Amino acid sequence: MIDTSSSLAHLMNTHQPATPEDAAEGPLDWTGGLWVEGTLYDVDTAATTATTLVLTNGAAITLSPAGSYCGGRDAGCEHVRNSAVTSMAAHWTPADYESWGDDEKCEEDCRDATCGVIRDNRLVTMWDGESFSETTAYDTVEDAKAAYARGIAEFTHMSADLNRHAYDDED
Repeated sequence: MIDTSSSLAHLMNTHQPATPEDAAEGPLDWTGGLWVEGTLYDVDTAATTATTLVLTNGAAITLSPAGSYCGGRDAGCEHVRNSAVTSMAAHWTPADYESWGDDEKCEEDCRDATCGVIRDNRLVTMWDGESFSETTAYDTVEDAKAAYARGIAEFTHMSADLNRHAYDDED
């Protein structure tokens, strides 16, 4: 199932083209959709370019050309696995990705629960260590960016409340 830009990038990076003609194709040749394991994933033809593939479900990847650093894990690129050689090779990577929160930050910001907010193009995922995880697909990247900022503000506010109440209890 392709439900994130990372899963789309992984698919494109691990499957070899069947023919030389397939190898010469790019995102503008796939506007009819991607057929993967019996599921047709629709392509957002208005947002897709020669080097960027955008699905209507919100996932988007861009081609990181050979010799250019893709941004690695900070850019959502799971393909790299912290390898400088791999990060400089041509490969697909999430097109527009940002994340807030990790175990270190959330130990401090969210008390004992890990938490985070990820914006993966038009998809925004909020999660915490208490089994909460919610992903929402937004109509535009701008809407997703606004939701991402709200998610960070929500977790930051929650952290401040938890810290304030921790000092109020005298039990």
